[in-house]
Amino acid sequence: MTRLITSALVFSLALGGWALWQRGNAANERADRIALERDSAEQENHRRQVVIDALWDNARRLESQRAALADQQTELARTASNRLEQIREIQRDDTDTKDWADARLPDTVIRLRQRPAVTGAAAYRQSVRDPNTLHPAGQSPDQ
Repeated sequence: MTRLITSALVFSLALGGWALWQRGNAANERADRIALERDSAEQENHRRQVVIDALWDNARRLESQRAALADQQTELARTASNRLEQIREIQRDDTDTKDWADARLPDTVIRLRQRPAVTGAAAYRQSVRDPNTLHPAGQSPDQ
């Protein structure tokens, strides 16, 4: 009977040892899986941080370009304003220029500005047939 009890005890200890060993293996596998997930998450976090840094750099570059363009636009507006003021001064001071600027445009130039845009071959043919076509300077429409 002691042999049976000893065998049962040894069997129980062996079974308990085997169960603990299985639990240890399962815990190690979980730990390995969690470590892989952690490494993967760290890599993903690093990749996202690289993207975020690139986006911030791009935003800084775009803001710098926007500011430069705003400065350039301000300078161009100032230059245009100065030139317009110079033109107005010239027109006020110079009667010949004022008379020229106030003069009516020649009829041919007015017709050029009133002429519709030609789009396509059919419209071009029609514009060629138009009786109000423009002629070289010094020639009448009859020639």
